[in-house]
Amino acid sequence: MTTFKRSKTARLIMMAPAAGMILAGCGEKPVQVQVFNTPDECAAYYNPPAECKAAFEQAKALHPQVAPRYSSKTECEADFGSGQCETAPVLAANTSEQPQQQSQQSSGFFMPMMMGFMAGQMLNRGGMTANPAQQTASASRNPVPSQPLYKSRDDRTTFRTATNTAVATQPGPASIRPSAVQPKPATLARRGGFGAQAASRNTSSYGG
Repeated sequence: MTTFKRSKTARLIMMAPAAGMILAGCGEKPVQVQVFNTPDECAAYYNPPAECKAAFEQAKALHPQVAPRYSSKTECEADFGSGQCETAPVLAANTSEQPQQQSQQSSGFFMPMMMGFMAGQMLNRGGMTANPAQQTASASRNPVPSQPLYKSRDDRTTFRTATNTAVATQPGPASIRPSAVQPKPATLARRGGFGAQAASRNTSSYGG
């Protein structure tokens, strides 16, 4: 009887994180996205390689605009780990300026490296590419843009958005609440402001 109770408790504990990743609630209908480490991993899930690359490039372009910024590399690495931070470029006021031009200028701040990406529009499975009309309809049903994902030093298995919202613990499909993962302009973060511990201090990240 004791063994049964212990096993039942273990199952309940293991189910809790998975439920949190859904990020659904408050009457808002969740949408389907896909989460991957690399474009190659995305293609390995029977997604069209070209679409995987396009989603990755969109996330990569967004990365310097939304990644949390730190005043020093030490503070950044305290949240993301040694060797996991890079110099943040200057964000030009003129949005027409190309990312390559921005990357040539250092802002004096640091940001975490991109550790994965979310394909906001559910990729076409099995190599069946949709026509333009179908793609437009799909995009309107899924108001979540492709975006960069990060992994904190205190929780290396969880993919998080730039705003520290946990979205998945493994590659593949995920169900999320659109309002919880909308990209926001980069802000200055403090040491200890990103990761599982920071999220536990601000449970509204999962709220609704």
